[in-house]
Amino acid sequence: MRKYIMDTDTGELVSESSFDTSAFHDIELTQQLNETFELKLDPSWAITVGGSIFCKPVVENGMIYFGCCDKKFYALSTEGRLIWDFETDGVILSSPCIVGEMVVFGSYDCNLYALEKSTGKLLWKFPAEDKIFSKPCTDGKRIYFGSKDCNLYCIDTEGKLIWKFRTNGPIETHPLIHNNILYFGSGDRNLYALDAEKGILLWKFATKSTLRAGFGVWNDVIYFAGMERTVYGVNTDGKQVFSFAMNDYGSNSILAENGIIYIPSRDNHLYAVKTNGEILWKFKAANAVEAPTFHKGVIYFGSCDCNLYAVDAFSGNLIWKFPSGNILVSTPVVCNGVIYMGGWDCNFYALSASDGRVVWKFRTSISTVSKFDTELMRPQRQFKTIWISEEEEKPEEKKEERELSDYGRIESDYAAGLSKDYIKGKKGYL
Repeated sequence: MRKYIMDTDTGELVSESSFDTSAFHDIELTQQLNETFELKLDPSWAITVGGSIFCKPVVENGMIYFGCCDKKFYALSTEGRLIWDFETDGVILSSPCIVGEMVVFGSYDCNLYALEKSTGKLLWKFPAEDKIFSKPCTDGKRIYFGSKDCNLYCIDTEGKLIWKFRTNGPIETHPLIHNNILYFGSGDRNLYALDAEKGILLWKFATKSTLRAGFGVWNDVIYFAGMERTVYGVNTDGKQVFSFAMNDYGSNSILAENGIIYIPSRDNHLYAVKTNGEILWKFKAANAVEAPTFHKGVIYFGSCDCNLYAVDAFSGNLIWKFPSGNILVSTPVVCNGVIYMGGWDCNFYALSASDGRVVWKFRTSISTVSKFDTELMRPQRQFKTIWISEEEEKPEEKKEERELSDYGRIESDYAAGLSKDYIKGKKGYL
């Protein structure tokens, strides 16, 4: 029998070796034995402590809520005055959601927090097993979020676990509830659709790369992109109905409005694409484009060229741009003629939606810009091990089937089964 180890990123065979099965006569392995599912670590998991703001804010009833890489969660008035802040033990990249009188968000200290909106008082926290990047979502009765621990959690509004669903990769996507179906993506390259109440898998859709960020929805089609060069549209039955190829990957949230899909890309463009795949227009920035927002016929989006852009949603013509002190990765929110968004330069901005002038800005508690931990960002190659028998089956000999834990079925004329000394480990790096 021969063992082949394949790099699942490239499809290349990286090693080959023999496995002597002569002592076991006609042993045949009828299923792949060893596969690793850990994917390359996305840079978002490697952001260090600093004053930079990554997450999309929530604006409600004259209050602004957002988290920061200084480990603090802030509540400001819409005039820019600090109302309260709350400190966690980790960087906060998770955008918040409002659940009744609570504001809920995740932290890199592995906890999901629920704070009283008016005072910042801790009501409860729920521990995951690893960092939380995913923005929680809610149906009013349940709260859903994902974690780097590969689980999608469903908890009640008191912070008690209802169910959890495990995947084979970290979950960075922001879950979406649509018609009582919960959609989310995973680092195992699948889009999942679950019964939102019971957590039962309805279907999953396989892609070519890890999925992250958020979804766009239009006419019951879910639009999303992974860290590859394809944008997908999948209907509520899990069938692909849309595909759009880009020059570079588009790993940020997709926006769907009025039958137009707005797609940010690392090729420095924002694309406006019709649902039939026709490009309506594309707008070029000087660097990678981040997640857009639609408001009254205008698309607002930040870029790694440090500018916030206002572009006509139907023509793609530039209306104005605002230069900040560093990259802009936070998704802007527009309310009452003002744009609210965080900056990587440690400022939270309020800008006029009409011309981009600064209304006010708020400085976070740390003036040092967050960085990316290059040690954590080292690529990890993915491998799977494939075992192939070199011997023909002998039909005249009597065989007996046996189960070997999770490794699949083996056939042998040995009643004692196969010694585990010869096959070790189900998963792991090779």
